[in-house]
Amino acid sequence: MTSGDDALLLLTVRPGSEKYADDDERWVAHQIDLFAELRREAGGVRREAAAQAGTKGAVETIVLALASAGSITAAVQCLQSWLTRDRTRMVEIIYTVAGHEEKIVLRGTHLDDAVAKQLTDIAIARLRNEA
Repeated sequence: MTSGDDALLLLTVRPGSEKYADDDERWVAHQIDLFAELRREAGGVRREAAAQAGTKGAVETIVLALASAGSITAAVQCLQSWLTRDRTRMVEIIYTVAGHEEKIVLRGTHLDDAVAKQLTDIAIARLRNEA
């Protein structure tokens, strides 16, 4: 990303599954699908791999750089659609507000339109406060 990132809402998205191990080829394919969907629908997407204490290998994360209410809405709808296709999926969303890291965990079993709207509203409010 460029120095223009300061005007964007940056969200780190870490997909997870209760069904598959992190290194299972089927799970990797599901994560690739999510990455492609987010890139197509919301734009401003990059993948990162970071070592995590106590695990072998790297943990795959997706960083979303969202610049508008439309891109936020598209990203939330994409996440909602991906999560509801397999109820064993989850995503951890991490963002920073006033120098403090905040985290939201969404699960396929507990994601409905009301929760998606709440997440969209929170993200849009954060974008407007930081822009």
